[in-house]
Amino acid sequence: MIKTKKTEIIEDVLSKFEVKHKGVHTETQHFKCVRDTGYNFDAILADLEQGGTKNVEDVAKRYWAGTVSNLGPGEQIYAIEVNKLLEKRLHQEDVDKVQISLLINTINEIVLYGFEDEWQKKWGDLVRLRNDRETGIKKMFYEWNEEMNIIHKIQKCQRVWDHTKPMMDEVVDYLLWIAQNSPSKQHEAYYDIYWTTNRKVLDELSNYTWGCTHNRIPPSTWKNSQQNANMYIVFVAKEPNTQLNCNADGTLKGNATAARWENAYVSIGIALGLVMRAAAKIGFSTGGNKSHNDMNGDDFWEKKLGILDEVNKGEKQIAYGIGIGYPKEGVERWESDQTELAIGAANGSNLSLDSFKLDKHPRTGKKFRKIKIVDIKKDAGKQIKDPYGVLHTIPDIADIKINTIHNREIKAIEIK
Repeated sequence: MIKTKKTEIIEDVLSKFEVKHKGVHTETQHFKCVRDTGYNFDAILADLEQGGTKNVEDVAKRYWAGTVSNLGPGEQIYAIEVNKLLEKRLHQEDVDKVQISLLINTINEIVLYGFEDEWQKKWGDLVRLRNDRETGIKKMFYEWNEEMNIIHKIQKCQRVWDHTKPMMDEVVDYLLWIAQNSPSKQHEAYYDIYWTTNRKVLDELSNYTWGCTHNRIPPSTWKNSQQNANMYIVFVAKEPNTQLNCNADGTLKGNATAARWENAYVSIGIALGLVMRAAAKIGFSTGGNKSHNDMNGDDFWEKKLGILDEVNKGEKQIAYGIGIGYPKEGVERWESDQTELAIGAANGSNLSLDSFKLDKHPRTGKKFRKIKIVDIKKDAGKQIKDPYGVLHTIPDIADIKINTIHNREIKAIEIK
């Protein structure tokens, strides 16, 4: 039956991909993606009829030229994502879901890692010999591969959580110990940490995390659902109670100087990274969050943490947070279970509801950005105007854009 629905199914798959990754494909790339998805569809159909995985293996090998992928690293991830969307779409049909998943996973394994042909077998011994020395060096010290896997894991922000599982007290204490004992310049106390594992508190906090951009034009934003994990830690930069930095003339640097605040943020960065690494090593997922915003100028976070007076005096600043917990199984990490979308703003700074009468924040004096909050379950597919009169098409799911699929240019330059 799915033979006759090939065009419809592929259009469904590509439309979902394009909605999530607007502007990623040129017209030519879109055509190639439709073509390649068609090839994969035909191969899957053939293997469903004939049994085995021969057809999907043959079609997946087209992604490679010998040992070199015809796709860039980012393109490989996109191809895998399209195939996963195809898997979900085919599961909606009257097919063998287990076999569909097996065939899709076979394609994706080859897309990502290649396949061993006769040429590779011939040269395999030479490759292994070349790698033996590197492997020996790694084992001499510690498991480099494991550490690299952890780094790759914490690069990826988790946004959907299993709230049915509790955080063990021993784990909480360990992660807090790491946050409190991380290195800082001259061992000064440049930050405090605020934390909770209380579900009621976490849900309350989540209402004040607007700032995860859905669209830039027209502007709209989700809440940062990485905060609403099983545990949340907030790092608050502060003026330490010691002064161990001095100026060139030997006088002490005041805590209010820019250099001292730089020290605070560097110290927080070190602690944050070590906590993320420790959590991942134990087996948890993590998600960083910088959106600690109020609504209608209510100073929610400063009041909730009890630091409003210190913030007003310039002695403390909310810096960064990290969600830690159990990822929800069977759901992609970028999918979110939130149902509210704020239209009218692309981030979470200085927001007020359209019905709120003041134009400026009562404490900071900054001009508000007006928003309207819509329910995507109720309003999915509708055209709704934001407070500035701009029309928005309301989505039906809260998919968050991800960036780890892109290459980033961080150079390693030897100093000579």
